[in-house]
Amino acid sequence: MELTKHARQRAAQRSVPETVIAAIYAYGASYTARGCTGLRLDRASIELAADELSPQELARLRRFYGVYLITSGATVVTVARETARRFH
Repeated sequence: MELTKHARQRAAQRSVPETVIAAIYAYGASYTARGCTGLRLDRASIELAADELSPQELARLRRFYGVYLITSGATVVTVARETARRFH
């Protein structure tokens, strides 16, 4: 897994540590996002990670519920937090 300069900047701006990015990359639920692949940290991902992480690591990971990555191949293009859509 490699992070682009943009992904590193976004991770820093959004206070997402690289250890959490690695966990999302390993356990995240995947979906298609405009020709790229998205990986989201959801409940199923956290349950999957629970088998391999310590209780402290798992508690830290839960704080980042809703964070997602956009990847192209093995490269992380951006990191973001899920936001609620607002309809008028």
